[in-house]
Amino acid sequence: MKLIIAGVGPGDPALVPPAVVSAAREADLVLEPRSHDGKPSVAGAALRANLSGLELTPLTFPMVRDAERRDAALLEQLLAIRPKWEDAATALLPVIGDSALYATGAYLHDVWRTLTPLELELIPGISAHSLAASCAGRFLALGEEVLCVVPGTAPRERVEAALRAADVAALYKPSALGDDLREVVTRAGPWRDVVRVDRAGLSDERVLVGDEALNRPDEYLSLLLLWRAA
Repeated sequence: MKLIIAGVGPGDPALVPPAVVSAAREADLVLEPRSHDGKPSVAGAALRANLSGLELTPLTFPMVRDAERRDAALLEQLLAIRPKWEDAATALLPVIGDSALYATGAYLHDVWRTLTPLELELIPGISAHSLAASCAGRFLALGEEVLCVVPGTAPRERVEAALRAADVAALYKPSALGDDLREVVTRAGPWRDVVRVDRAGLSDERVLVGDEALNRPDEYLSLLLLWRAA
């Protein structure tokens, strides 16, 4: 079976790549990633808006750092829906952003291939840092500037070290740093520009600039962009 992990971009239906729409139309099984049971799926909604009547099968990705617990939950669900995929030629998982960058589909692939041989295909989508820069109307990096993409979920010292090495930084999931966000970013500066984009590409998008951008974000779909002072 071929597993297609497809990046649908930020969640704006207009930014879903045509290749993803075509692949979903042809797939035998289309999954709908959810973070919690019953919680709406941004990726699923973006895909449905492009394919009316599309049937999606929910699959919950536990938002935990315990890999064993996460993988066990995925395995349990795959076994429960086995009748839907055991004779399928293709299955597709839409993911927010780009399929090759911080995509939860990688965890699903690793678990699923313990049950059956899998061929993997990745369809790229618009990455969160590219979208955030566009929403803010800023060029992300130019010339010889070093761009660092940093997960806020990493240990604090690694986050700070990566920011110190960057001319331009894209900090994913800044909410994971909690009340330490301002201190970590400030220590790694100085910064010429600081911009935070919450829920980029969605109807309730917010762009925060300067000091306000370093207030503790409660939004999971958030990204902080930093440009070093000369």
